[in-house]
Amino acid sequence: MYCALCGRPMEQAAVLIGTMPVGPKCAQRAGLMPLAQRKSGLVFPVLRRKVVKPQQPQTLDMFPEAAA
Repeated sequence: MYCALCGRPMEQAAVLIGTMPVGPKCAQRAGLMPLAQRKSGLVFPVLRRKVVKPQQPQTLDMFPEAAA
């Protein structure tokens, strides 16, 4: 996913402008966070979801003593 304002890749969008995702730093710099909280116009906050990465049993840990 890429930021609509700067084009940098990102993991999670902070704000949506219509259907275009905006990263957290760009949203703060552009002043979109207060607008998203008010839900005015086409600026919407993105609901935070916890990303669950699947465990891969066929891959060994690099440092097994640190995992314990």
